[in-house]
Amino acid sequence: MTRPGPPSEPTHDTAPVPAHAVLGPAGAPRHAIVLAPVLARWDHGAFFRRIAGPFLDSGHRVTIYDTLSLLRDGDDLGSLVHRWVRYLAPREDPGPASGVHGPSGHAPPDVLVGNALGGAVVQGMLGEEWTHRAKVLLLSGPTVADHRLNTTLERIAATADAEGLPAATRLLEDVVRGPDGPAAAAHQRPAAPDAPAHTPAPDAPAHTPAPDAPARTPAADEPAAARRLAAGLRLLHDADARLPVRDFPGPLRHVYGERSRLVGREHLATGPLPHHRLVAVPRAGMRPHADRPDLVRHTLTRFLGAELT
Repeated sequence: MTRPGPPSEPTHDTAPVPAHAVLGPAGAPRHAIVLAPVLARWDHGAFFRRIAGPFLDSGHRVTIYDTLSLLRDGDDLGSLVHRWVRYLAPREDPGPASGVHGPSGHAPPDVLVGNALGGAVVQGMLGEEWTHRAKVLLLSGPTVADHRLNTTLERIAATADAEGLPAATRLLEDVVRGPDGPAAAAHQRPAAPDAPAHTPAPDAPAHTPAPDAPARTPAADEPAAARRLAAGLRLLHDADARLPVRDFPGPLRHVYGERSRLVGREHLATGPLPHHRLVAVPRAGMRPHADRPDLVRHTLTRFLGAELT
């Protein structure tokens, strides 16, 4: 008897539609696709909304995807990239428009955006020819992971496995918060008078109560959220997208926090083209779009505006 082969990947028509949120009118002339960071629980695109204005103002519809919603047991980063390529790639046979058949009416996106893990996935897709007409924006999206990044992420993932989501969230928040966050202010210096208010991390849904606050009742889905967080962080182990980034012919912009303690300049790479650039946001940590949304919006307005001239 012949043993059946391994199950095949779903076709483009039958693949599940990933969790997503849409901003802007359906008839917008341009389309931006955003891949989210590691989120213990999908936040329906909240992490991106503070900086969506430049996209909407320049005529883009913005589709924000939960990057981990296509993750399957046993996947590594390459497998996840492959799943997103299959889902986002334009179809050769247009057929009737449907969310199941792809996100953008079968046309390639005008802008590809990735935040953190989402940025690593976007960079992994840049060898695909259909991405070459897009502008690429990466928000603290590592191109390459070194020993320090591997070790830090594994420490948080192992804590999620052994101690649960609240403990892992505390470690994560410690390395991603902005330099003017509450803990930094307590241990370093008071925030400058014009420093922005600290924004709670969108990918850290469980918060540690103050010492005199009542104990928090764990959510029923907390074990699943902890597993999801750990799996997402481990995907970045030894990530390396330097080759597709180097050969990408379109505009590419890295935006990162100058004072990030997780993904920093050493984890980012560009190609030799003059429109591949690095933008360091001053007084910002791993989430420059949360720490300094004013500066990031200004950067995005300039980046997108060049497309319209």
